[in-house]
Amino acid sequence: MVKNKRGLTMSLTLQIILICVSFITLLYMCFKIRKSQMNIEDTLFWALFTAWLLLIAIFPQIPYFFSEVIGIESPVNFLFLSIIFIVFIKLFYMTIKISKLENKIKQLAQYIALTETDLKNNHKGNKS
Repeated sequence: MVKNKRGLTMSLTLQIILICVSFITLLYMCFKIRKSQMNIEDTLFWALFTAWLLLIAIFPQIPYFFSEVIGIESPVNFLFLSIIFIVFIKLFYMTIKISKLENKIKQLAQYIALTETDLKNNHKGNKS
């Protein structure tokens, strides 16, 4: 266990879990990239997220430092807070992306409907 000035610790178990989760995420990411099921933006996010988890696991002094600077009681609380913050940022960007895609789908549906109407009208005009 690594202790900081206040005697708070980050357990070895948590460090091992973070390293394992990082490697599992990395392997899953590689699998999805090979199958062309992931785009570059998402890959970059998950690579940075994995790097953050590894950095915290390998150097537990980082959460100690930031928890003392910010005034958070425990480094583990800082760890969870940082992960939640990162996930909220990703959620925000995904919401923006989904909104853009919904607008594109709506525009495409309207375009298809107008095109089909024009084709039906032209087809009726040719029969007369």
